[in-house]
Amino acid sequence: MSPPPPLYVVTDRLLTGEDRCLRVLEDIIPERGMMIQIREKDLSARELLRFVDAVHQLARPFRVPCFINDRVDLVLATKAAGVHLRADSMPAKEARKVLGNGYLIGKSVHAAEEALQSEQDGADFVVLGPVYETPSKQPYGPPLGLDVIREAVRLCTIPVYAIGGLTPVRVEHVMAAGAAGAAVISSIFQAASPREAVTRYAAQLHKWRPQ
Repeated sequence: MSPPPPLYVVTDRLLTGEDRCLRVLEDIIPERGMMIQIREKDLSARELLRFVDAVHQLARPFRVPCFINDRVDLVLATKAAGVHLRADSMPAKEARKVLGNGYLIGKSVHAAEEALQSEQDGADFVVLGPVYETPSKQPYGPPLGLDVIREAVRLCTIPVYAIGGLTPVRVEHVMAAGAAGAAVISSIFQAASPREAVTRYAAQLHKWRPQ
């Protein structure tokens, strides 16, 4: 299986409103080189299913893979690319029992040791952070810094994505520390031009992971 794309775009319709969130996705998805995590924890199963279907209509013509936050049932129902598990969610090995081998499993982690445990449990990649200070990740504690990325990369063989306070300039630092890619939320969805923001990220990521 080929490695996942280097840019991991995480949705948050509460930042923008649902209509703008979908417009942003419609604008950036043709750029490709990304995957999308549908992270809408406030929605009911029915509402989330509707939103996932809307995102899939935008993403599938461009073969952009989509992951659903924590809901393995909706992954199966919608044939999403996989599930993204919270740090306090079920172990990846339990999700694998449900999903089988045809789906990818990502896991949020907040320490290098958690990244290693997730790999041992069968996760395909982890998202580690917050690396830098960012309002969206304040509940998860102070920024971890680049040394945690380096340690997680040293311990793991699966891709380690960095998240938290990233900018196109900071991408160079996390990639130099060994990250496989960057997970971003507000710097895309709150950008004046989301497509230009994606282009800047892609230019930096391409230096480290040519497609």
